[in-house]
Amino acid sequence: MMQLDCDTLIIGSGVAGALLAHELAAHGDKVIVLEAGERVHRHVATERYRQAWNRNLAAPYRQQPWTMEPDPEKPSSYYGPYVGQAFNPLFLKRVGGTTWHWTGITPRFLPTDFALYSNYGVGVDWPIGYDELEPFYVRAEHALGVAGDSEDDHGSPRSAPYPLPPIPLAYSDRRIAQKLDAIGIRVSPFPAARNSRPYDGRPACRGNGTCTPLCPIGASYSADHHVRKAERLGARIITRAVAHRLVAAADGTIHEVHYRAPDRSDHVLRARRVVVACNTIESARLLLLSRDKRHPNGIANSSGLVGRNLMDHTIFLTTFRLPEPLYAGRGPQSIATLRLGRDGPFRKHHAAAKLFISNDVNIHRHMSEILDHQAMWPEALELLRDRVIHTGHIGAEIEQLPDPNNRIELDGQRLDPLGLPLPTIYFQSTKYTQDGLRVWQQRVADMIGHMDGRIVRSVVSTSSHHPTGTTRMGTNPRNSVVDANCRAHDHPNLYLVGGHVFPSMGTANPTLTIAALSLRLAEHLKRG
Repeated sequence: MMQLDCDTLIIGSGVAGALLAHELAAHGDKVIVLEAGERVHRHVATERYRQAWNRNLAAPYRQQPWTMEPDPEKPSSYYGPYVGQAFNPLFLKRVGGTTWHWTGITPRFLPTDFALYSNYGVGVDWPIGYDELEPFYVRAEHALGVAGDSEDDHGSPRSAPYPLPPIPLAYSDRRIAQKLDAIGIRVSPFPAARNSRPYDGRPACRGNGTCTPLCPIGASYSADHHVRKAERLGARIITRAVAHRLVAAADGTIHEVHYRAPDRSDHVLRARRVVVACNTIESARLLLLSRDKRHPNGIANSSGLVGRNLMDHTIFLTTFRLPEPLYAGRGPQSIATLRLGRDGPFRKHHAAAKLFISNDVNIHRHMSEILDHQAMWPEALELLRDRVIHTGHIGAEIEQLPDPNNRIELDGQRLDPLGLPLPTIYFQSTKYTQDGLRVWQQRVADMIGHMDGRIVRSVVSTSSHHPTGTTRMGTNPRNSVVDANCRAHDHPNLYLVGGHVFPSMGTANPTLTIAALSLRLAEHLKRG
């Protein structure tokens, strides 16, 4: 009989892998977690960011020469030439994953998001419903430390209160909210995995305003928190370990996982069960990399759907100036949501949207515009001050329907530093999303007009860095990669968990739903 290295081998230490490792280690399982990247030390990352001249999403994190991540300045260096529209979701390969540089916004899905086809005749339904996931939403909110108003369910019925009171709106949010209230549009705080008071060993938010790319004090949740908890319970974390091949036995069970170290040496682990908990891009990439004679299209891919139905939120951000000062930039970058757009009969015809106010201040953008106009000191300083205090932003994240033509494939010509093929993205936003984009951009423009504001620009991107859908969940091996319990149809001991199992994505940021699915999977695995 083959000797096993552990009960459960988890690939990826982001929010899905970290929560799962903690739950199973607490249950007494022998757990190993493979992580392609290294550990991040918050004080070191904070100092790197402080000294950086270009403060983008990658600034706090040192390059890892043995692996690659999408570069905020040159995403095509990872994804290659775009096929279709530019599409550049960013993520981190580190212990804790992309929760190191997220805004912490944690809305639940709406009940109708799980039954889009049944309700509106578009998209697909999930094999599970809201009521089935609701108890795990509660547990996820307590695990991440979500701050929110328990009297306001945002359209998603609750069985228990949030663990923390809401983060208060920033001054600029309140000023904009007052103006929008006059035209019947309500503004309220998002639920957020950001401490409004000390919680679970982490401090309260101090309003540093750098949530992306880094919370300098750890008030915003990052998944390394649960990695450390899992380690204290006996889980083993192997860093700098790039999983690149799953090997299936003749009976379909995954009996080996191969990973590559920075020196290009290959290593093998064996486990009773394997869980792929990487991000949406890398999970599909790993399954496709694992092709062999018995599985020429890759592991778990008898359906041909691995890598397909790639989704993300199309996002726009409309920048405007008001006659009165707003003083944006004090407090978290984003905490306010406009209470419209997420659901309704209109979804039969065009995409829903989650509208928000951004409290961010892009000093570099303002300064470069002023210098482009050849303003001189001290005039430039006065212009900068005027622009900063009068500028606001309203934006929206717009749902995307699943489309099998939107996909990830392997590029045999471009290799990463370990000699592994990089992904190529094929992506084209659907008409449903484009129609929604036009509707919501115009709605925001009308709001700004009612506030006597002047629009400066409206920038659109096909990615909010919320990629989902490449190993979709479903009812049978023909229409999906995994079943309702996240088990691969083709392999009895292989599980996949993360945004990649989403059949559709609604308008909610995906992290809380990823966390809830991970906790639900943990309960399933505990039962044997």
